[in-house]
Order: sequence, then structure tokens, then C-alpha cells
Amino acid sequence: MVGLTDIIHKYVKWLATIALATMMVLTFVDVNLRYWVGEPILGSNEMTEFLLGTVVFCGLVIVSGERSHIVVTLLEPFFLRTIPGFYKFLSLSTNLLGIIAVAYLITNYTFFMYEQGNDTEIRHWNWWWLGSLASILCFFAVLMSIRSLKNKLPSHEVELPENDDKTGHEGGAA
Repeated sequence: MVGLTDIIHKYVKWLATIALATMMVLTFVDVNLRYWVGEPILGSNEMTEFLLGTVVFCGLVIVSGERSHIVVTLLEPFFLRTIPGFYKFLSLSTNLLGIIAVAYLITNYTFFMYEQGNDTEIRHWNWWWLGSLASILCFFAVLMSIRSLKNKLPSHEVELPENDDKTGHEGGAA
């Protein structure tokens, strides 16, 4: 499973990079065409919505694999001193349950959109395509979260700087 998640992580990063770069170029060209020529790109808002959805759910896969979600660490020192093993398991399993819940909701909504046959107003793209991509990326995020229960991706180990005992600042003198 480690080899599979390494490959998924690599390709999802590339997908996110391509989607973000495409969204940036599309927005730049659209704004300039709108300003200078008075003719925007037809359906550029819809394209941007699809690209943004791709970037967001790619980000879910990436942060799940790297365990780099935003966290509040107010009580973390206390829990790490008192229940270190259980605290790590609790935080990772809560993350996993949250991603499973998101995957379930996105997948159900995708089936609903497919049954309704809704599409975009200008390009007439089916919305369920974006939901399908989001569901697949959520499944990948679940795999990454399961993997993070045991270990991290090797290139993403984060070491926190140690505080100087005398000053309380990083690296010594203030």
C-alpha cells in the first residue's frame, strides 16, 4: 500500500499543479480579453469552478498524505505528556472518519446530480463529472489517511525547532 499511495500522492500533486496553473492562465486571459477587447471567454466561470473543485479535492489528498491539516495545538502538549499514543491514534482516526464522511456526502450528492441531469448554464457540462472526480479524490484521501495511521510519506517529515531553555526562543539569543 505504501508504494501505491506514493504514486497516488505524486500524480495528485501533478494534477493539482496543472489545474491551478490552468485556472491562473484562464483567469488572466479572460480578464485581459474582457478589458482590452470586450469579449470574455465564453463559460470561463464554469471552467474556473471545475478547476477550483479539482484543486480543492487534490489538496485534501495531499494534506491527508502529509498529515498537514490545519490544527489547533492549545491542549496538544498536555495530551502528548499524558496520553501520547492514544492522542496520536485519536487525532489520526478522527481525521480518517472526517474524510470518510466527506467522501460519503460527496458521493451521494454526485449520484443525486446524475439522477437530476443538472448541467452548467453556458457550456452545458454535467455537474456530476466534477462530483465523480471529487469522489475519486476523496477515496484517495481515505487511502492516504489510512496510511498515515502507520507512517508518513518519507519526504515530508517535519521536525519542530527546539526552544532554548534560558530564553524560550528558538535558536538561543533573542
